[in-house]
Amino acid sequence: MRGGDFLRFFMKKIYRFICCAAAVSLFTSGVRAESIDDLKKRQEEINSEQSAARRQLDDTVNQKNQTETEMENIDTELTKATDDLLRVMERLDKTSVALDEMEEDLKEIQEQRDEQYETLKQRLSFMYKNGKIGYLDIIFEAKNFPDFINRVEYINRIAKNDKTLLNKLTNTVVLAEETFNEIDRQKTSLELLASERGEKQNGLQDTLTRKQELYNRLDSDEKSYEEKLSSLKKTEDEIVALIKQKEKEAAEEASRIAAVTGGGYASATINVSPYTGRMLWPVPGRYLISDVYRVRYNPVNGRREQHAGVDIPAPYGTSIVAAESGVVITASWKNGYGYTVIIDHGNGITTLYGHNSRLLVSAGQRVSKGGAIALAGSTGNSTGPHCHFEVRINGSPVNPRPYLNF
Repeated sequence: MRGGDFLRFFMKKIYRFICCAAAVSLFTSGVRAESIDDLKKRQEEINSEQSAARRQLDDTVNQKNQTETEMENIDTELTKATDDLLRVMERLDKTSVALDEMEEDLKEIQEQRDEQYETLKQRLSFMYKNGKIGYLDIIFEAKNFPDFINRVEYINRIAKNDKTLLNKLTNTVVLAEETFNEIDRQKTSLELLASERGEKQNGLQDTLTRKQELYNRLDSDEKSYEEKLSSLKKTEDEIVALIKQKEKEAAEEASRIAAVTGGGYASATINVSPYTGRMLWPVPGRYLISDVYRVRYNPVNGRREQHAGVDIPAPYGTSIVAAESGVVITASWKNGYGYTVIIDHGNGITTLYGHNSRLLVSAGQRVSKGGAIALAGSTGNSTGPHCHFEVRINGSPVNPRPYLNF
């Protein structure tokens, strides 16, 4: 074999070896891509768990704040009820003292009445037993007529005075009894009022105790959800780091293959996109295109219209990244586009990312090229989860093909 033929034969062997190595490397890269998909699926699950935990945390915080407000209102009512009870008890104490004093006065008046009545009764009994003799003795002992008149008047005054005094004492007893009964009625009313105030105070105290127990449980739940979110965030960070590591390895593998074969392309970005335009591919690891910039029949409304961007299918929760660095000017719901992010890159150039399931940035925020801005979804007018990507010049959509080189 001549030297030139040998060299050609040797080069063919080397080329076949390189092709085999490249095939093995591509197979390995495919396995890694599947592994990355599994990780992204797990990341999507983690994001769903985080969303649920955040909703639970928000509900718990709202219930906790509401319970705290209710506790403050109940505490205010309890303070008022306690003050009312103290005032009623103070009045009840004074009424009880007054009733005791009145009872003593009533006893003295009754004793005076009884003594006066007994005296009058004895006098009347004596006069009854002696008949008119008593009167005659007194009258006939008169020395003269004027003395006689005086003695008759004296007897009348004694009888009248006894009767008046007895009537006065009787009236005083009646008045004292009425006063005593009124004070006793007031005391009974105050005792009933105190009982009602006491029951209200006890009821408010029981309610406050239950609310405090609920508040303590909610506070404990809040801490649990915060710990859960912290744990999920840590797990998500670990998954993201692992995805980036695997994508970096895939990028290095792709660069090595390109360098060995002398063809294809070499990319050192995490995106590992086969499309090497000036802008970064917006959906890392997802390079299938389902529709392009063209006039078409809208699959949702059936009308013929301009499709203003490129559609890139991706599972729910797949990371959407910024194609260029810039400032977010829109991060909200946009009719037709669903949850949408629009980034201003300067010089009149903006990019739009539509139909997301979740937004990771907010208006006014500066983002870096390749930084995650949203998660893929199917919000708005969409027939399935994907990223609708547009490039706009001074607000008007243009074909994104030259910017992404697909």
